[in-house]
Amino acid sequence: MWSDDDVLDAAAEWIWIPEGSRVRDGGDLLILQRPAWLSGQVIVERTRSSRPADELIAEAAGVAREWGESSLLWTASERTDPALVAELLARGASVAEELDVLALPLADAGLRPGPGARRVMSEADVIAMGAVNTAVWGDAPLVGERLAAELADVRREVEDGTAIRIIAELEGDVVSTGGVTLAPGPRGTVARLWGAATLEQARGRGAYRAVLAERLRLAAEAGASLALVKGRVATSAPILARAGFRRCGGVTVTLR
Repeated sequence: MWSDDDVLDAAAEWIWIPEGSRVRDGGDLLILQRPAWLSGQVIVERTRSSRPADELIAEAAGVAREWGESSLLWTASERTDPALVAELLARGASVAEELDVLALPLADAGLRPGPGARRVMSEADVIAMGAVNTAVWGDAPLVGERLAAELADVRREVEDGTAIRIIAELEGDVVSTGGVTLAPGPRGTVARLWGAATLEQARGRGAYRAVLAERLRLAAEAGASLALVKGRVATSAPILARAGFRRCGGVTVTLR
């Protein structure tokens, strides 16, 4: 039921706006400044415009300067106007990250529990999840108000069924984590997989695959018909391909 265009439509609607972000949404440009605990970078998350590339770049750069940043990240996809991408590259932009848009119909997934994986439920689970994210992504440690807010989010998600967070253990230690958000899509409920992280010393030992399997299983139980993920070309995308995901397109984060 899910064509590549359906998947790309669902991916285009998936934009993460972390709590505490600045947002400037002019309709054709959506610009965010992430909070300080996520480095405070300014990023153009969505471009839907037929305006000239130099005009769009000037507007986004002006917002970045207004917010005190001298650099700018720009998210482009295979649907982005090639003239805009060419103009960014001509001005000295370089590719910061390449992602594949990958999808898996959950009816075809052969779902099984992930060994050693469980849903995040308690404060101890949230702390363990935060420690993995700090080690892998460089996030600020979960303490004080941020810990309380994260725990409140987890409890709300358990109650309303909008999201699921998973951790996995090896030899008694939490070494991997990942989340999934349930959202409407053009052909049914979409399970958006995000935030997969595994401690370096535990990679290649099955923890990532366990977190993936548990997210897929619980998402299907919650009514999702498609799993969607933006996987890093150099790391997670090959693992996801081996797990049955198909590539439907690509996303590039370009640094200006």
